[in-house]
Amino acid sequence: MLVERKENGDFTIAKEPGEKLCLEEENLAISILWHIEDMELLGEQGCAGNFDMYQYFYNCYMDKKYMILYRRDGETFRKGETVTLTAMDLDEEDREEIIKMKQEGISA
Repeated sequence: MLVERKENGDFTIAKEPGEKLCLEEENLAISILWHIEDMELLGEQGCAGNFDMYQYFYNCYMDKKYMILYRRDGETFRKGETVTLTAMDLDEEDREEIIKMKQEGISA
């Protein structure tokens, strides 16, 4: 797996050429959690219009959140192309979710 952290806080993730992934790793969200250090789910999935779902992630080292669209980004990833996770600042609601996760022992 090719993972790169950019100076601006973004990450890129892609399969190595010819790399065979296990069934779980074909799911972009699982590959992100397994291969990007300190990355965790942030909140629940949500609907992004009629044709896609989104998921936020939190990276405690960068103190930033990231988002993927399951269909769009997942298809890009499965084709072997690079997916960029753009760093976003946390808002107050995100910080409350992180506190809640810690209190419930979920992590973050």
